[in-house]
Amino acid sequence: MISHLETKFSRVNSEGYFVPEQFINQVVHDPGVPGSQLRPLSTVIRVSSKDGYVPTMGSASWAAIAEEAAFSDQTPTVGQVAFSIEKSGGLVKVTRELLDDTAINLPALLTQIFQESAGRFEDVGIISGNNTTQYAGIMSDGDVAFYTMANATSVVAADLVGTYYALNAQFRANGTWVMKSAIASLINQINLTGNGVTGVPNITAAPSDFIMGRPNVTTDVVSGLGATITSTEKIAIFGDFKNYYIFDRVGFTIRRNDSLYMGNDQVGFFATRRGDGQVGLADAFKISRAA
Repeated sequence: MISHLETKFSRVNSEGYFVPEQFINQVVHDPGVPGSQLRPLSTVIRVSSKDGYVPTMGSASWAAIAEEAAFSDQTPTVGQVAFSIEKSGGLVKVTRELLDDTAINLPALLTQIFQESAGRFEDVGIISGNNTTQYAGIMSDGDVAFYTMANATSVVAADLVGTYYALNAQFRANGTWVMKSAIASLINQINLTGNGVTGVPNITAAPSDFIMGRPNVTTDVVSGLGATITSTEKIAIFGDFKNYYIFDRVGFTIRRNDSLYMGNDQVGFFATRRGDGQVGLADAFKISRAA
């Protein structure tokens, strides 16, 4: 039985006078679409100047030589992969009151948010960057060849086999597939009972993270990769990403400025990165494109 006094205090408590609100020292943070998925697959080089290049060289010929015959004279093709450093970044302004009163480490949270955004920006650049305000993307490189699929609106197992073997053998051993989740879903729904080819063995098993025995990275950043299959749509990249070069001039940095926005009593947090990205060998990649 509840006494009158207990009931009275219950009503007071419901107004919050005697029961303070609890603050949980955590933040419900939506990190957005995952980024920085392709950097670990690529070759990263730290550079000390704004512009430069990496020399490239093709293979030499080797052939039988008859007695007293001349050697064949063929100079390997020499070229270069040029880089030109560009800057990217972001700014967040925070009120002095929020910095003073917040119970969480706000600068650390902002650092995390900036790093997530920088990772997405970099992945977009690697896939389809314009080589002006972003990296030079694989899909934007005119020397990277397509594998044309059988159909304009669907993908079949033969398209995956064809893309796999269209890539030169020396690059297949370290090859990785990159595509959007929606395309990976369609691939996992492939079911050719006539020859026993299936995407998912049964609906209780997890979808495979491999296609043709090679890892599949699903990325949903807004890039040139298509999420639906329509005529001439580019739906996947297959290749050895070690032949994509990221040139880091200055890695991710974040700076705090207490003076610039003092008129509004705000503090600025500036995050920047300086670098470039270039395709090293175009032959190391193939792009699956609908008919």
